[in-house]
Amino acid sequence: MNFLFRKNRLKSAIERGFANGKLREELGELGDLTLKSRADAEAVCWGLQQLVKGKTTKLGDAAYALAGLFQDVEDRECDAFEALREHGIPELLRLFDEIAESQTEEETNTLLFILKVLALYGTTEGTLKIVEAARLPLKPDGYMWSVVLGNFKSGHPETELLYKSLSNPLPPDFIGVSLLDAANACLIEGGEMLHPFDTAEGKQRLRAWLASCDASESSYAHSATASLPFVSNPDRDELLDLAMKHPEAGVQIEAAWAAAKLGREEGLRRLADYCRDFKHAQSAKRYLSELKREDIIPASANEPGFEALAEFAQWLAHPSELGRLPDDLEIVDHRELVWPPERESKPFWLVKYRVKDTTGLGEDDVECGLVGSMTFCFFSYKLTQRPPEDAYSVHCYWEMEHAKLIVESDVKEDPTDYQALLKQWRGGLLENPKMLFVAELSPELRYAQRLVGLASARLADSDGWVVLDGDRSEWYPKSDMPSDTYESVVLKIHVGRHLLGFAEKPDRKKYLATPPSSKPAEKVVAAYQKLLSVAQKQEGKARKEAFDNFGPLGKHFEEYANALVRIGREKEIVTAINLLASFWDHNSGYGTLGKAALKCGEHSLAERFFLKLRSNYKDSHRGEELGLLAEIWFKREKKEDAKELLLDCLRKLVAESKAATGSDKRFFEDCFQNHRGTFLRLFPQGGETLLAAGEIPNSTLK
Repeated sequence: MNFLFRKNRLKSAIERGFANGKLREELGELGDLTLKSRADAEAVCWGLQQLVKGKTTKLGDAAYALAGLFQDVEDRECDAFEALREHGIPELLRLFDEIAESQTEEETNTLLFILKVLALYGTTEGTLKIVEAARLPLKPDGYMWSVVLGNFKSGHPETELLYKSLSNPLPPDFIGVSLLDAANACLIEGGEMLHPFDTAEGKQRLRAWLASCDASESSYAHSATASLPFVSNPDRDELLDLAMKHPEAGVQIEAAWAAAKLGREEGLRRLADYCRDFKHAQSAKRYLSELKREDIIPASANEPGFEALAEFAQWLAHPSELGRLPDDLEIVDHRELVWPPERESKPFWLVKYRVKDTTGLGEDDVECGLVGSMTFCFFSYKLTQRPPEDAYSVHCYWEMEHAKLIVESDVKEDPTDYQALLKQWRGGLLENPKMLFVAELSPELRYAQRLVGLASARLADSDGWVVLDGDRSEWYPKSDMPSDTYESVVLKIHVGRHLLGFAEKPDRKKYLATPPSSKPAEKVVAAYQKLLSVAQKQEGKARKEAFDNFGPLGKHFEEYANALVRIGREKEIVTAINLLASFWDHNSGYGTLGKAALKCGEHSLAERFFLKLRSNYKDSHRGEELGLLAEIWFKREKKEDAKELLLDCLRKLVAESKAATGSDKRFFEDCFQNHRGTFLRLFPQGGETLLAAGEIPNSTLK
């Protein structure tokens, strides 16, 4: 594409965006746009010049859209970069000031984004604007500050100006933490400057973070420790000693690195010891490599099996996975497998983790993952209750899906196109077979057939699934599989086994776990009340987290309420409801607390929560709570209100089901039948007539 055409196309998009008020959408229509020439930059600058406070509607939104184009330059050497730096940055500075005069929350986000662009382009004026914004402070708890300040790395032209300007006084709150992290990174990379926290005020903040007992501030203690090689005595040795004694292991490892970087043998010795612990080995080995002391890494830490444990531990600890290190890890199987599609022999490990229950209310969290090609764990597939070959097969199938070599489709709602696959079955008579899923395999996998299906059925008085795979079609009894897992796992096991060449049929029953026995009601009550007592003693953020309904108190509340009912102490449920209500002041909480109130006969209290849910949650008609509300009204002789409430829910579900696709169809049907069943139970005489008069069908499915 020539520059002239691109320039005209970009400027035309900006002009259309100004005319129709959809600047973001118009720029998005351009797709992946790379600015290279001065003409490209001039189009952006022209757009910025049109933005004037009082004349441009949604000034912040438009400025954000155009500022985003500054990130789309080809590189720092192209003509577009220089032109934007010379002419575009002054326009962004002007817009920053105009927007800052009266910013909304959305416009504050625009201001922070402009600061990010200013940091990227590295002008003196832009850096001073960042310093000014930090001094205000502009949204001091904003995460974007870590991105803004993180750009000031070793080699940035204004590094010294930024860190010197913000060192005295230090900025507050998360801006200060972001400044600390950015300065640490810059100096670790080889930057030459005074650390902004190498001041009396800075050391005081470091000391406060290192001495804090608040677990939510452990990351701040980690950052504080990383700065210690770059701050001076007096105070540094005292701060390092605090870090060495910190309760968080990650901070202790960081302290060992800091000590080693300062030339202390104790730090090296501690890092070598941490290499022997699979929970921390990867971090310790990385630090020793950075210090060029790989020679003291114990040989055992480099053994393949130990490295597999260490890798899996770190994978589990990632916030998007388990979010913490496991208590125990165990290799349950190890073998070399010829892995598709390359068909190269590779080593694989199946690793079982355990996170111990500390509440006395639940079971230990135990599951199995794979280390080899792609480290991963399917938390809900119950692979610990399956033969190793089945676990490898599930992972193999999933990786082929990830590589787009297998495409799996859910056909439960429209199985007719795949009914012919059932003819591939040559075994006994299948009762009530229903197609569930089909998998289309790429020729690259060299599988015997392109399309493999899965159907539920009954065979010889046994429920289960049949995989339709030509001569390799096979019956999988439900009794051989763990309960409450996804049906499609059976398809994954079958296809994966054949891809990996597993021919022997395993005894799957011997791997199934015995269901845990229910806990005595008295023990449940005692354990839950202990949790409540501990939560009540917390303060600030820790107190809020302790009472979070996604934490142990929320997870086990229903179990606690049921236990109180079983031992005749249901009136104590009200005490718990009153304690939890202020913390669970949201839609999920309203439903949970309302149902608990019903368990102890507090219908008026339950009604209040259900009415809050109805008022605040636009999709409340889908849940059972409004059905329970209708029952409360019916018992109070508010039968007409109960009838209209249920009819309203049913009408909304019918309307939503018409646009539903795939598994959503079944979801709306289940919601519909729940409310329909409640309606007919409350109005057995003439209920069907009332539904027909309201044009409510028997089912949302055709």
